[in-house]
Order: sequence, then C-alpha cells, then structure tokens
Amino acid sequence: SSVSRTNGPSTGGNSVTIFGRGLGTAGYSQAGRIGGTACESSSWVSDSSLVCKMFSQIGSGNRTVQITSDLQVGSIIVSWRYDKAVVSSVSRTNGPSTGGNSVTIFGRGLGTAGYSQAGRIGGTACESSSWVSDSSLV
Repeated sequence: SSVSRTNGPSTGGNSVTIFGRGLGTAGYSQAGRIGGTACESSSWVSDSSLVCKMFSQIGSGNRTVQITSDLQVGSIIVSWRYDKAVVSSVSRTNGPSTGGNSVTIFGRGLGTAGYSQAGRIGGTACESSSWVSDSSLV
C-alpha cells in the first residue's frame, strides 16, 4: 500500500491517490480516510486504487491512511507535510520608525483559518498578526 503524495496545501481540496489491493470491481462502497478525517469525496478507480479529495487542516506528521471496501479496512501510516507558505509582496515598504503600522503580507499557503500564523519583518516579530485569507495576513 502507498499514496501518490505526502504533502499538500493546508487549504485542502487536493487529491491523493491511495494504492492497495482488493478494492473490488466497481465503486460501490469504498471510502478513504486520512488522519482520522474522512475524505471530502472518494472515487474508486480500480481494484488497486482510490482517489481521496482531502479536507483542509488534517494536521501534519504521521497520519493513518485507511481504505474501507465492503466492510474490510486496510491502512498504512504516512508522514504528511503541508506545503510551505510563500510570500509574494507586502502592501507597504516604508513607514514611521515609531512603529504601530499595519502591513498586509500577500502570498499563498497561509492556511484556512487564523490558528497560528504570525508575521515577521526583518527578523522582528510583528506586535500582532491577523489572518485574513489563504493569501493575506495583516
């Protein structure tokens, strides 16, 4: 058993092919789970593979991947990692030396909710950071 990839965006929606055997001859009741979370959707491909469309925020680290087919369960453990966040630009490049400025950081892969994102500028942590979307942080 194996999976087609072990990394992806924290926003979910990416597909992972789960390989195994004995998944049957048609897609009647096969289902996939990754890290204890059911796939948003599972699509039977063949007797040896199933495509799992993932939800967001399954967590990183070792995750159990399961396939259920006709009440039979098979599983493997894979190490899942999120893609790194990428910064593409900032809303301003200057401001007063007294601080207190708001700067919007634009990029991708910043997540689906404001759990632990934090901004740093020039190696100094921002006084506060507010998650806006997968592509911006204030």
